[in-house]
Amino acid sequence: MNMNEIKTPALDKLLEVQDQMDLCRNFLEYFLKNYSAFEKKRPRESVFADVSGAGDYINVDKLLADFFEIDLPQAEKEREALLMIVKSLKE
Repeated sequence: MNMNEIKTPALDKLLEVQDQMDLCRNFLEYFLKNYSAFEKKRPRESVFADVSGAGDYINVDKLLADFFEIDLPQAEKEREALLMIVKSLKE
């Protein structure tokens, strides 16, 4: 099997939107550093909890993947498949 035989739709999409993701990541990191923000789906233990750790509950990578409709587990499988091919070519 060679690298041309491996289909990588998730990695292809990731490469396609990489510049946009980088711009969004920079904004999100700035925002989370300066403002308190928490994911609505994840309940906090108490409404009076110390929220000084701004953005503690927001996973930026997952948020960006969701926004750009990238299947992260699938992208990881594709990456591992490519690495296996590269490794086998070196042997």
